[in-house]
Amino acid sequence: MSITEIILIAFGVSIDAAAVSISGSLCPGKYTKRHCAFNAALFFGGFQFFMPLIGFAAAGIFTAATSKFNHYLAFILLFIVGGKMVWEALHQSEDDEKQSCPMGEFFSPLNLLLPATATSLDALAIGAGLAFSGSKILLPATAMGIITALVSAICVFLGKKMAASKPGASKYLTVTGGTAIVLIGVKILLQGLGVIPVF
Repeated sequence: MSITEIILIAFGVSIDAAAVSISGSLCPGKYTKRHCAFNAALFFGGFQFFMPLIGFAAAGIFTAATSKFNHYLAFILLFIVGGKMVWEALHQSEDDEKQSCPMGEFFSPLNLLLPATATSLDALAIGAGLAFSGSKILLPATAMGIITALVSAICVFLGKKMAASKPGASKYLTVTGGTAIVLIGVKILLQGLGVIPVF
């Protein structure tokens, strides 16, 4: 897997965390922006790093038994992840984009556990997809973690301004990221079928 593909996947899976960070930054709370940004980066970035490792390890157990059709499995997983992102973005109403604020501080560790887990499930599936495709996991997982951490922190600082000036921006970013993930899955499938060379 090329560096470009790794970066595209990393940005793709970071978009959900970015959207949550933007929404969370609009919730009232006593934490400073720096505190909120640090917690968002720690939880969203941390989960995006560990989840693909878990998915990769779990899928690796079955890799030998499924070696003849691993490229199909990788394609299906990446297609589902990317397709789900595109579908949800295109069918999301304005009311769906409004996220209710939890009791207490949005960016407290306790309140971040659930959204961090939910936004990293795609990374779990991608980790499994990479195992089936025969790719390595450490660099992609590290990229997902670092990029998600940076994106989440930045979105905390820019949340109010971005949401006010471009309320539909997250939808287009999600469609772009999901499409990129689907195309990478198509590439893995075509390589497995021998249609295009491995590069």
